[in-house]
Amino acid sequence: MCMVSIVPVVIAQKTPFVINGYVSYTNGTACNEPVVNITNTNTGEITSPDGSQSKVVEHTVDKSEVDDGGIFDFNISLGAMKAQTWYLTPEAKPDDAPTANDGLEHVRDNLMHKGSGTGTGEYFNLSYTEVAWFYADTGAECELGFGDNPWKAHIRTEAIEDDEVGRNLTVEICRLEKGTGDVTVIASHTEQLTAVGSKHLWNITCEDNVSTTQDFSTGDWLAVRLSWDCPSDELQIYYKAEAGSDSYIESPSTDPGYPIPELSTLILFSSGLVILAGYGYVVLKRGSEKERR
Repeated sequence: MCMVSIVPVVIAQKTPFVINGYVSYTNGTACNEPVVNITNTNTGEITSPDGSQSKVVEHTVDKSEVDDGGIFDFNISLGAMKAQTWYLTPEAKPDDAPTANDGLEHVRDNLMHKGSGTGTGEYFNLSYTEVAWFYADTGAECELGFGDNPWKAHIRTEAIEDDEVGRNLTVEICRLEKGTGDVTVIASHTEQLTAVGSKHLWNITCEDNVSTTQDFSTGDWLAVRLSWDCPSDELQIYYKAEAGSDSYIESPSTDPGYPIPELSTLILFSSGLVILAGYGYVVLKRGSEKERR
């Protein structure tokens, strides 16, 4: 939230002001440890949100509000942050999802959806000449960003034996551009698979791609690409399998609520508010820091 105040020049002396309020989710539960930054732009020290969900709101305080003792019941909605899970499925991708434009052969262009998978142990085979794509069920409904944080991939495979030992499974979290399907890798990891004698769940951390951002424009699509580099043997990957055998992807805790942020509500009660002469900014953001400013 950004509050801009313009006050009469008759107020020549800087006077402290008090901001009281609380932060809660829409269901009324408390949003703990928000970060509040207050900056006077006369000093040139403006705080910039760093990968956290935030919102800037501008309000000009007039003389009547000052005479009334401040601004009351001023509501600001901020995006809630929470990791989400997408399960890989054998279903076809949504019709309106752009097909990933990567110039590679696709063995799968399938759906990944929120919610647990069920089934009878289904799997697909991935060769070294192909890639497998899994698409979210909808594109971003507004501009949003995940910050610069790692994702988690949990991929269940067959037993790894013989020529497969020491070969590489690559997981890439991608943004597909609306319309064109052009691919931007936002996080990735290549996991060298070791010998395991039975079906195994590989827990893979996909690190942020520092050369790109995790920002999405309206209509951009979240998708995941899997690839395998063993020329002599295909890799069996399980999806929508029996309970506890699914492959799935987890977003970082800074997920704003793709495809559209879930909203938390901050209600600001300004008691006896007297604004400093000139311009004053109040920047409110939700973050993981325990420090209160």
